[in-house]
Amino acid sequence: MRGELNGLQSLILRDSKAAYYVHCFAHQLQLVIVATMRKHKGVSNFLNMISILLNVVGGSAKRRDMIRDINYEQGQKALGCGQLETGTGLNQEQCLQRPGDTRWSSHYKTLKSLVNMFPTIVEVLKVVEKDDRDWKNRDQASNLLVYFQSFDFVFYLHLLLTTLTATNTLSLALQRKDQDIVNAIGCVHSTRLHLHDLRRDGWDKLLDEVNEFCDLHEIDRVEMESTYIDPRQPRKKSGITNKHHYAVDCFNDIIDWLVQELDNRFSETTSQLLVCSAAFNPRESFQAFNGENLMSLAKLYPDDFSNDDLRDLSHQLRLYIADVRADDRFSNINTIGELSQKMVETGKYRLYPLVYRLLKLVLVLPVATATVERCFSSMKIVKTSLSNRMGDEHLSHRLICYIEKEEMKKVSNEAVVHRFMTMEGKGRKYDL
Repeated sequence: MRGELNGLQSLILRDSKAAYYVHCFAHQLQLVIVATMRKHKGVSNFLNMISILLNVVGGSAKRRDMIRDINYEQGQKALGCGQLETGTGLNQEQCLQRPGDTRWSSHYKTLKSLVNMFPTIVEVLKVVEKDDRDWKNRDQASNLLVYFQSFDFVFYLHLLLTTLTATNTLSLALQRKDQDIVNAIGCVHSTRLHLHDLRRDGWDKLLDEVNEFCDLHEIDRVEMESTYIDPRQPRKKSGITNKHHYAVDCFNDIIDWLVQELDNRFSETTSQLLVCSAAFNPRESFQAFNGENLMSLAKLYPDDFSNDDLRDLSHQLRLYIADVRADDRFSNINTIGELSQKMVETGKYRLYPLVYRLLKLVLVLPVATATVERCFSSMKIVKTSLSNRMGDEHLSHRLICYIEKEEMKKVSNEAVVHRFMTMEGKGRKYDL
């Protein structure tokens, strides 16, 4: 789709240089995280070990019950010693969620649960290593126990938690249904600045968290000023210290790759398109109107606006905003689509043809959001191989029920029964 030579995007841009498309920001952020994680060998190995852990620990109901029982016993001991805080919403049952490349924030939730449940996970692995009948599970549990007692595991765990925490707020903001375009782009820029600050000032704090975790769980620390020994080539001198390896080759590299991927996927053109398009927002008496942004948007479409058109558009925008703000018929409009319809109904599209032309370009700009991505994911779940002959209307109804779960929860069973009873129909075997 995005190939530089023969991808669909390139083929379309050959015919029209102004055929812009705004990919789902939430999906792009996830691609940034996944691409960065897989570049670094140490991080990639860490994620592979986490995947093996989920297969071993969460691979059977018996082990999941074991996790629940151990958590309960530890909670009772802490409660008896007065070390456990009680209250509404506290001490909820925890589990390890399997992360996925297409499930936003899943890696963050998995690693956060791993930190909280680390002693429990170790106890379960010891039981599997000792008592499991399958030799593969015993070997995997033994290898995981060795890896979990290493400094590398603790370092990469907290490194990924630190970087994912920095991007998690942005991820949640981009998935909101009532997402504000300008605020979302501002959040992207603030995340980039936060990553720069983290690279400059975050190393000492990260190292303190790693050492604290090592002391708490009796894991050997690594002396940062000592010579780094590559575990794959232990006899070969590396020529660098442990601090250089972990601070420069790991910490700095991963944050640099994150910033680079953010710059590549959240381009200036895409951000400018969305910010400038938001200037047409008619809410609250056109409070978001910005003539300069709309002029910048028009300059992105040179085939539709010549230099003479741009001069005329500047004057039309001033007249247009004064006119619509004074017209009561435009007072209760909330979307750009409603604005275009109202301009046609009132005939103002003839008075301001260049403004209306720019408005139409904004309306046809393809913008994918997290809501659209969820709809496609829902369709895979609803339309399965066992129900692949349903008509479009039936499929649409089932998708609405699945996607709009919060709204469907408001519908009571009595309302459904009453609706079914009042439906016209003949030939029923029984009366309700």
